[in-house]
Amino acid sequence: MEPDKLARLNCLFEKAVANNAKYLEKRELDELYDEFISDGRDIVKNNTVVFPLEKRRSAS
Repeated sequence: MEPDKLARLNCLFEKAVANNAKYLEKRELDELYDEFISDGRDIVKNNTVVFPLEKRRSAS
């Protein structure tokens, strides 16, 4: 994450903790936080396992 965005994130976070952040600042904080969390991560692939629907067996 770019240093200027990180500084803005920190500033907005401190305002939010002190309950001094306005609505638009809270929205900006959410967007910057999401970017911070996602920074450097690969796109998550869907790891869903699909089981065949044919011939179900029971434990009994």
